[in-house]
Amino acid sequence: MPFSYRLKDIAEFLELELVGPEDAIIHSISGIGKAVAGDISFLAKQRYMSLLADCKATAMILRPAHCQYFGGACLLSGDPYLSYAKLSRWFSHAPMNTGTVHPSAVIASNSYIASGSSVGAYSVIGANVMIGENCYIGANTCIGERCSLGSNCYIADNVTLYHDVKLGRNVKVHSGAVIGADGFGFASDGAGRWEKIYQNGGVTVGDRVEIGANSTIDRGALDDTVVGYGVIIDDHVHIAHNASIGDNVAMAAYAAVAGSTIIGANCIFGGNSAVLGHLEIADNVHLTARTTVTKSIKESGSYSSSGFPLMESFKWRRCSVNFGKLEKIHHRVQKVEKGKD
Repeated sequence: MPFSYRLKDIAEFLELELVGPEDAIIHSISGIGKAVAGDISFLAKQRYMSLLADCKATAMILRPAHCQYFGGACLLSGDPYLSYAKLSRWFSHAPMNTGTVHPSAVIASNSYIASGSSVGAYSVIGANVMIGENCYIGANTCIGERCSLGSNCYIADNVTLYHDVKLGRNVKVHSGAVIGADGFGFASDGAGRWEKIYQNGGVTVGDRVEIGANSTIDRGALDDTVVGYGVIIDDHVHIAHNASIGDNVAMAAYAAVAGSTIIGANCIFGGNSAVLGHLEIADNVHLTARTTVTKSIKESGSYSSSGFPLMESFKWRRCSVNFGKLEKIHHRVQKVEKGKD
């Protein structure tokens, strides 16, 4: 799909000062190292400054202090990366919402699909489902009974929403995600057998949430599992039953939250981090990659464990330096002990 935008229109959309020709035409957005004429690029990090002078892009989003080093048009931004993020939607090649229902889709007679929404081939919409305006439902997707989707949701191909899943507005769910499967609830009968605890809650997802490919969010046992406003979830993330994820939390790939854990707002989970069940995590907590949380965190801050007991990140970094000295310290202690003998 060809794109063609005037620089003036881009600058007005981003609310940035433009230094250069207003009528220059932009066809694509590219990285600074690969941009060519007709492209717009951005300089977000100092380490790419060396590429700026030779960049062939027609326009560059950058900080005012860097404008003098670029030969093309400049859009002056206090946060070039954020400006790039806002502009990226103009160049998206994602499937367009056609507002039509494919003939092969199976839709229950008492479900409701609002105007402007589309349903892809071989998708199944269960009974009493409510789908808001301008939603996109991809191919081979299954939406179970009594689900509801707010307006402007994007549900990719091969997504499964079990029954009683509620999505807010502007929610995006990528392929392979499963929302609303049974939580891992079983009771032992004392004789080596497990009695299943039926999961009778649902899942509630707030507005402006993005859920990555092959991620899973289990339904609650009694109450709903809850994902708050503005949460971003990477691929291969698991959220267990009855967990509550606060607003604007970011979770990188392979992060996992066990059952009935409460995560505060604005937390960041590094890749492969994990939180045990029935814990509480304060607002504004950052878990570095591979951190395992075994106890509640009551104060905001950065925490690391990476296989070691949880501690504040600055302490962990100090200890990690000392880990490499342990062998020398051990030998010194041995010599001291031999001297005592």
